[in-house]
Amino acid sequence: MQPKSRKPLSRLITGLTWFLVAVHLVPIVWMVYCGLKDNQEILSGKVMPGRRQNEIVFLREMPQGYLAGTADGGITLFDRQVLKKIRHAELGTFATGFLLEGGTLWAASSNRGLQEIDATDLSVRHTYGVEKIAAAYGSAWSTLWVNEVAGSSLARHGDTLFLSYQIKGYPGVTAFIPASGRFLPMPGFATKEGGVVRSMTRPPQDSGKQGNLVLATEQGIFLRALDSDRPDKLYRAGKLPSVPERLCAIDSHRLLLSADSRAFVFDLGGDSVLAWLDRKPGSGIITAFAADRGRIWLGDSRGATSLADTAIGDSNAAVSVFEPRFPAVAGTSGDITSFRITSILPLATGGVLLGGPNGTLSMLDAYGKPVAQALAPRPSIYIHWRNYVDLWRNIDFGLYLKNSFIVCFGVMVLAMVLASMGGYALARYNFPGKNLFGYSVLATQMVPGIMLLLPLYLMFISFSRATGLIVKGTYSGLILTYAAYFVPFSIWILRGFFASLPKELEEAALVDGCGPIQAFFRIIIPSALPGIIATGVYVFLSAWDELMFAWVLTDEKTYTIPVGIRLFVGNFQNRYDLMMAAATVSTIPVMILFFLMQKHIVSGLTAGAVKE
Repeated sequence: MQPKSRKPLSRLITGLTWFLVAVHLVPIVWMVYCGLKDNQEILSGKVMPGRRQNEIVFLREMPQGYLAGTADGGITLFDRQVLKKIRHAELGTFATGFLLEGGTLWAASSNRGLQEIDATDLSVRHTYGVEKIAAAYGSAWSTLWVNEVAGSSLARHGDTLFLSYQIKGYPGVTAFIPASGRFLPMPGFATKEGGVVRSMTRPPQDSGKQGNLVLATEQGIFLRALDSDRPDKLYRAGKLPSVPERLCAIDSHRLLLSADSRAFVFDLGGDSVLAWLDRKPGSGIITAFAADRGRIWLGDSRGATSLADTAIGDSNAAVSVFEPRFPAVAGTSGDITSFRITSILPLATGGVLLGGPNGTLSMLDAYGKPVAQALAPRPSIYIHWRNYVDLWRNIDFGLYLKNSFIVCFGVMVLAMVLASMGGYALARYNFPGKNLFGYSVLATQMVPGIMLLLPLYLMFISFSRATGLIVKGTYSGLILTYAAYFVPFSIWILRGFFASLPKELEEAALVDGCGPIQAFFRIIIPSALPGIIATGVYVFLSAWDELMFAWVLTDEKTYTIPVGIRLFVGNFQNRYDLMMAAATVSTIPVMILFFLMQKHIVSGLTAGAVKE
């Protein structure tokens, strides 16, 4: 039982210990937590995880009611009178695009590829994963960065479905044959030349005319003839007044396009702009539009502008403005983006159904009077497990992990072999210059590593020129560099372990007939094994976290984990979410090694504390 006078001191020490443990755990917990968040949430400083983006991106009229689709894969069927929810389904997707063909709803997303859905009961019939789409391109393209895809586009012509993703690196447009389930690259268009696809449409065909597929890209408009051998056309800026951000077809030869806060009508037959569409002064950036039932609709954050199709080009034509009455959503008060129109569905009554962010819907009659409003079911809070999928699938993090294991185990084994011999020699033998050698070994640790980097690099280059052997960018070159850097300090650590062992152990071995070398390997090494393991773990962890030498002396095939994580800033668009996920994964092997070797480390650290 402790004296009463010692209890407050004991509690103080215990409390201080737990405080230090918490201080060390908080950064680790925060690292793991950020590895499960979206990159934009990290950049914006949001602490709590957000929900999926469920803005309304798709509206269509069906016999049962109105079908609404959100960017997060929510599909809801509302009735016609008061927008009461009839049926709802959650696909759990990202950057979703929809296409309704008869009783089939097609959904393209960045995480689940292409899905075929029964438009009546909203059940999923088939799912064609992204890996099946990637297989159509072989080695030319592998997979998507799920969280970087801005949107998906779908169009259909005859028996072929066309899809594309709005992300740099996607090879172009993919054709899908539903009857056979085959994906094929659409020839004649590549995003490297034509630009990333923002949206696509297939204008309705007039009698006797050929069908076209029209793509709005980052460089202009790409026109593909589907039923003939007519040459493809690419209208770039210059031929167009500006690069379009959105596109839809008015009829077989006229396109409605928008650029920033202005919209214009382009004639495919005459390859010219027919007219600019005027709107109410002060209207914002166009975020949605539609052309149907003889009218053209343009939506922004202030409302929807409507004008008759026949009034295109007439500056005196009557223009109507419809202001939506979206239902209030918690946490969006005062945010102008919460009033942004994201989808428009013209109605047969002359009214319009408008979709907005956060799953909001507003129905207006022909006079702009609110008729009904609704709110699609909110998505659940999303934990971005996909960060770990992107980490392994898109970045080849497995290669970095393998390289780190090879280098660190190689360094640990080589350093322990050399340091054990050096430390034993310093502890047991007397030779001229022993003290000078020991202090010189320790003094090497006083030189900053960066001072050795340039001479080492030049030495590698000179050695390769003289011998023809490549050492830079190889495992052996990095292992030798690390061994030269870590062996001196390891020698000094092991010297204390060997000095703590009784000399009588070696003397007894020599009496029993062992030579000096046999006594070293059979008696001394097993006795000093805890200290060797503790020193080896120290070398392993130091090499595992080292960046400076690895950054300069490796290449794409031998990058280690610290170099790979460093590439997440710059090469991969400052993906801090992936950086945190990579740091979490790289910590796991170290933790496993530490817990497996915990007993040996503790006994090794205390082995030389008391000299018998």
